[in-house]
Amino acid sequence: DMLMQDLTAQIAQATQDREEKSEAKAKALQAKADAEGDLRDTTDTRDADQKYLDDLSATCEQKASDFESRQQLRSEEIEAINKAIEIISSGAVAGNSDKHLPSLAQQGGSSLVMLRSDTQNKMAQSRVVQFLSTKARELNSRVLSALAERVSSDVFVKVKKMIKDLI
Repeated sequence: DMLMQDLTAQIAQATQDREEKSEAKAKALQAKADAEGDLRDTTDTRDADQKYLDDLSATCEQKASDFESRQQLRSEEIEAINKAIEIISSGAVAGNSDKHLPSLAQQGGSSLVMLRSDTQNKMAQSRVVQFLSTKARELNSRVLSALAERVSSDVFVKVKKMIKDLI
């Protein structure tokens, strides 16, 4: 009888241990599956972030390169304008107006026709201004708006004044 009771107790204990181990194994497998899912999500997020960072870095490098090239272009333009101003304001050019300008007037006015075709130029200029203004409003572009404003002002006013003063 004791032996039977002892064996029954051992069987009950072994069954209980087996159930506890099964529960522990199921919890461990569930934790492992959760951890693997979290790892996949984290890896996917990291990969997406890395791709975004790479794209952003490439864009920044391109913009920096474009900025540098525009800066170089602007400095060359400023240098050319300064050189032109220097040439125009030099004494060598100033003294030649008496020599060259009377011959321009005697050539039948073909050179001065360019100066007098202001109405055609103004019509074309106003169409360009209108187009740029329209596009600036459509695209909400401050750059196009500034360009339209700049085109609307006559950029050759100073040059025309200098030529008229020389004549």
